[in-house]
Amino acid sequence: MRITSSFYDKNAAELAKQYDGLDFESVHQSWKRYWPPSGASVLDVGAGSGRDAKWFDLLGCDVIAVEPAKALRELGIRNTGSSVTWFDDSLPLLNEVTSLSLQFQLIVVSAVWMHIPINQRQPALWALNELLSQEGKLVVTLRHGEFLDGRESYGVSLEELEAMAAAVGLVVCHISESMDVLARDAVHWQTVVLKKACIERK
Repeated sequence: MRITSSFYDKNAAELAKQYDGLDFESVHQSWKRYWPPSGASVLDVGAGSGRDAKWFDLLGCDVIAVEPAKALRELGIRNTGSSVTWFDDSLPLLNEVTSLSLQFQLIVVSAVWMHIPINQRQPALWALNELLSQEGKLVVTLRHGEFLDGRESYGVSLEELEAMAAAVGLVVCHISESMDVLARDAVHWQTVVLKKACIERK
């Protein structure tokens, strides 16, 4: 992840302008039925310049934002103000957030999964599952399409995510497909919402 974090640091201002030029509602419309209510606890993993974290905060949620790229994180802190708590942390382990011993009603991993090496994805899901409340939802977006700017990425698939999620006790409750909001022809997205599997008691 160091190469990718370096890219985001070097291009933070340009990327923030790009991200902040899109509104939350447009980017995340496909899973609207799972948007959190006011007062919900939300973890935004790979929060970038803080667009989504700010939206959740204005909704009245209790928000923790994670961003490993220092320059982007600093822009995010300025964007959201002190009402959002920021951490220099990253998948697969999220050590800083895990040390808080909190659980979240919503965890968003948006435009991040393709940067996680395949051999780190299972540990990442273990960590995310531990941070998810019993009735919580985990939202993961899958980017299909290569980067042409030097960012490091690895192939993703719904089937892989579903199988790895099942291994930690998570099941898919929603899948949606969408075109790229930045109108890149070679890029399209899937949004996957996961929840903890119900355990039947006899």
